[in-house]
Amino acid sequence: MSYAPSYQFAEQTLTELLELPGLDERAGKDTAVLGPLNRTVEQAARQAWRSGSPADDREADAARTFSQRILYRLNRLRLYWFDSPSVYINERSRVLLDLQDRLEQPWQRWLAARVVLDERETTHPLAAIHSWVARDLESVDTSIYRFFAQEVDIDGYKRLLQIGSLNGLVEASQLSRTLGGAAGDVQCMLTRILFEEYGGGRPQRKHSAYFAAMLEQLGLSTEPEAYFDCVPWEVLAAINQAFYLAENKRFFVRFCGAFTYTEVSTPISFRGFAAAARRLGLSNGRDDYWTLHIREDERHGRWMVDEVARPMLERFPRWSSDLLLGYAQQRLIEADAAAATLRACQNVMRREAVA
Repeated sequence: MSYAPSYQFAEQTLTELLELPGLDERAGKDTAVLGPLNRTVEQAARQAWRSGSPADDREADAARTFSQRILYRLNRLRLYWFDSPSVYINERSRVLLDLQDRLEQPWQRWLAARVVLDERETTHPLAAIHSWVARDLESVDTSIYRFFAQEVDIDGYKRLLQIGSLNGLVEASQLSRTLGGAAGDVQCMLTRILFEEYGGGRPQRKHSAYFAAMLEQLGLSTEPEAYFDCVPWEVLAAINQAFYLAENKRFFVRFCGAFTYTEVSTPISFRGFAAAARRLGLSNGRDDYWTLHIREDERHGRWMVDEVARPMLERFPRWSSDLLLGYAQQRLIEADAAAATLRACQNVMRREAVA
């Protein structure tokens, strides 16, 4: 990863501030504690999501990378990583919350402008969901599928696993943040899905254990976040969006829409990865991570539509557009992440070919 020195310095500053005792009190007494970081955050917020930024605008791309990396570092405090308690001393910091808001708000405005729902869809939301699901169960980006199924080599495949490990080793953790509260059928179904993602409580059957096995097979690190620096901002944005929806209960309906898309679309998106593993001699096609995920998420997708999305639309008709928005935004976010992952794998292969 390479971006402006000012961003690198600001990120390092944040890393140090996260474990600074009495952060809020110190920042209140001495503006210099946050001064440089605040200025860099304001700069990134202006440059990252300005209207009409072209895809190849390096300045905007660097600002987006910085913004999503900082948001990830703040969001990860919502989970426990079995490390020193001192890591979490500022998890309720007002200063950090304000910092997060200033990065999230312009990003969320940019995202909202990219997804506009059709009036016919909002008028008949259940029909819209069924139509979208039918489309997404069959549609696949053929260029991405073909690359992984037919072209990716071992170096490109390793980069796929390195990028995927940031989420694959902490499977479905954001889902856990939506559970609890008043009991209901929807909560029961979400809990059931989470229970399956965690291998029914058996560590060796947890989905992340299968992902770790793929990493070990290729001599890669199984430490969470070991490959953080090679993760594109679009992939970080997908993770941060899950945190954004899960941590804000007012977005619970939208989270249900987003998670419905994820569970529905995963099987078809993973088929190219599974084909790559078989072609490279890394899988027998029966009991590896990709195959397991495809098989289970085919079932989870049906559950999300029938036992989560439909009941939520029936119970909260006033908020039906929010569920549709969550689904549509997630589709866009995951498409961006998939395209960025493709480019990252292709770049690795090109560099290896030149070397």
